[in-house]
Amino acid sequence: MLLGPLAGIKMGWPDAYEARARQPIDRPQSAQRGMLPLGELLSMRDGVVVPEAVLCVPGPWAERSDLTKSLVQSTSGHIFAGMLLMDMETRVSCELQLEGRDERMLAAFKAAGPHWSQTEEMMRIGEHRSVIYLVGHGGSQTNFAPLMHAARALLDAGGFGVKVESAGLAHQPNEWRRLCNELYLFSAHEACVVYVSAADVCSCGMHNLGLKDAVVATGDAEDAVELLRTFTRYVFAEQAEIRPGQTFSVASDAPVYRVVDDAGPRYEDSSLFNNPYGFWRLVPATETGRVSKRRAWWRLR
Repeated sequence: MLLGPLAGIKMGWPDAYEARARQPIDRPQSAQRGMLPLGELLSMRDGVVVPEAVLCVPGPWAERSDLTKSLVQSTSGHIFAGMLLMDMETRVSCELQLEGRDERMLAAFKAAGPHWSQTEEMMRIGEHRSVIYLVGHGGSQTNFAPLMHAARALLDAGGFGVKVESAGLAHQPNEWRRLCNELYLFSAHEACVVYVSAADVCSCGMHNLGLKDAVVATGDAEDAVELLRTFTRYVFAEQAEIRPGQTFSVASDAPVYRVVDDAGPRYEDSSLFNNPYGFWRLVPATETGRVSKRRAWWRLR
């Protein structure tokens, strides 16, 4: 079951979709020319591994010229030249790969955006004439935010929605615009982090922000998703330096968890969901069989 972070609302998979539907769609070979396979797109900056971040925006553009014209008319400040989409004010660019219609797109968006799967906006996804992939660096909000703004420029040019391929979460156009407007409120976390529930509940997408994902056993928390949502947002917003053995609680009267390193779930080697930074596991901090309420560092709601 996929659980999304939007406004703290839990969202489950529709029965018609399996969890594998969250996986990024395999792009045509033309979209990968000159590139490593998806999920293996890791670069080095000052000796630090930087994972690839990929956003998908389906839209109405029949030809490349239609996209170019729509961008100019939208006055978003972005231009499309060669294989790059550039913000003319900041001069920051990302790779833009324009592909034709993909019959799998509607199902992929419904699986990654079940909270808006029955809306008119979702139905528009099925009417797309082309698909754009924006490819850039993850690894920090500094890297990910320009990619978010680039996707917003495509929405302003007529795009139908945004799917974060490197997390498996799809957003409605106006929701994505809100997230772009609220980056100062750490909305990048909401844009690219989801929660997947099985025997363990784990987050996915923190590598887009340069941080470890988190995992907790389903039976170790009354509301495992809310625990992970609060923990991962705290780590991102506070840029907290986490060390193994530290403890965490969502409130002063809530259960305390010890933070330990963990291997996390296993994805295919080529998956964009892989987190090169690793995982934190939250384990109940017990004393004589009871959950400790002391020696924690608190993240208050």
